[in-house]
Amino acid sequence: CLAISEQRGLLFSGSRDGTVGQWDVHTGRRTATLTGHAGDVACLAISEQRGLLFSGSSDGTVGQWDVRTGQRTATLKGHEGEILSLAISEQRGLLFGGSWDRIIEQWDVQTGQRT
Repeated sequence: CLAISEQRGLLFSGSRDGTVGQWDVHTGRRTATLTGHAGDVACLAISEQRGLLFSGSSDGTVGQWDVRTGQRTATLKGHEGEILSLAISEQRGLLFGGSWDRIIEQWDVQTGQRT
């Protein structure tokens, strides 16, 4: 899975080893590896407005990352199965996640709380 930050010239890739790769789109070089998931990273979504990256994993969590620093800023919970897809509503400030548990969860992007 891939997500791009056009404003920052960065591409992010999810991996089966539980990491997220950060790549410079201009040079094609890997610039960082984000760690913290206990399972495969199956999907990514980015909030350009807030400078946040979200990673969905087979461990049932969503990682929230600060794109500027590469630091994990929160772990969003709510699903009981592997997270398969993520989508962001920039206008509403909401993150949506779909999972094998057949539920769509939503979180407030600012607070990380389920809504």
